[in-house]
Amino acid sequence: MANRILSSVRSFFRLITLLIFAAVLGVLAWGSWQLYKNEKELQQFIKEGHPVKVQVTATDRQNLTWYDQFSNKVYITFNYNNRLYTSRYVQDSGWVYVGDKVTLLYHPELDGFRQLNRQMHFNKPSTSSRLISFSFMGRWNEGQKWLLLTLMLTTVFTLIALSILAGFLQIPLLGHIGRFIVTGLVVGVALYFTYNAWQYNQYYNKIRNNSKSETVTVLSTNYHARSKRNSWFYDYDATVQFGNEQKTIPIEEEDFEKLKANDKLEVLYNKEENDMMSVNYSADSTNIFVALFMWGFAIFFIYTSFFKRKAKSAASH
Repeated sequence: MANRILSSVRSFFRLITLLIFAAVLGVLAWGSWQLYKNEKELQQFIKEGHPVKVQVTATDRQNLTWYDQFSNKVYITFNYNNRLYTSRYVQDSGWVYVGDKVTLLYHPELDGFRQLNRQMHFNKPSTSSRLISFSFMGRWNEGQKWLLLTLMLTTVFTLIALSILAGFLQIPLLGHIGRFIVTGLVVGVALYFTYNAWQYNQYYNKIRNNSKSETVTVLSTNYHARSKRNSWFYDYDATVQFGNEQKTIPIEEEDFEKLKANDKLEVLYNKEENDMMSVNYSADSTNIFVALFMWGFAIFFIYTSFFKRKAKSAASH
């Protein structure tokens, strides 16, 4: 009796946990979708709108949308063509007050204004070389990144929802659907790391073979462990002064050991990519090993989830 009560309590708390997790995922997916639509609208204003300078007649600093709390924003009211408009404005430096003049994008067909600024950045702009923590998605625009995040969150939400339904409804089809979705995710991750490894090598070869030699001044050097649990493997980088820019570029361990502040370092600089690396930096093979590991895991998962399960089912009959 006590075991049955304990089992029921555990099932109840498991259900509550899944419901809370599903609710959080649903909200995150909805928020990501809203930011994707905002980015899509901004691109429409950039392509089809034109800049207009207006004078602020009123301001409102209250939060009107959920993402207002993440930025220094103000809602400004202004007159344009004898009509009053209100637009959200992010204050990057300083505050906007009544009487100030600001430049906005005006879209005639939509009869609306947008600031040439995003509601929220997917990630902050970086001065680091793309060879450091490389990802081919770094070339994606903000809209594509928000859309991918929406799809990922929605997929996980669907899996949680199916798990909850399977606890109430004994329908074999739900289990099959969930298994196919998880398999698709595992194969998708393996494909991602494979394509990422290929793109990394393409990019590395471009910097290696289509760059010119430059000399930069070293400001500082640093190293990072590949994993918090494993301190055997390190990545090394240097922050350098290149003209008016400061860049963080990959270097080899031997460079790290001998370089000091204000030393000169020879680099390969690609103007098209505005990226560089030290002349003796060799390609990182970690991406290839990760891709191979993920394909090994994908094959093992598919075997245990379908072929081994099917063999057990046939044996039981």
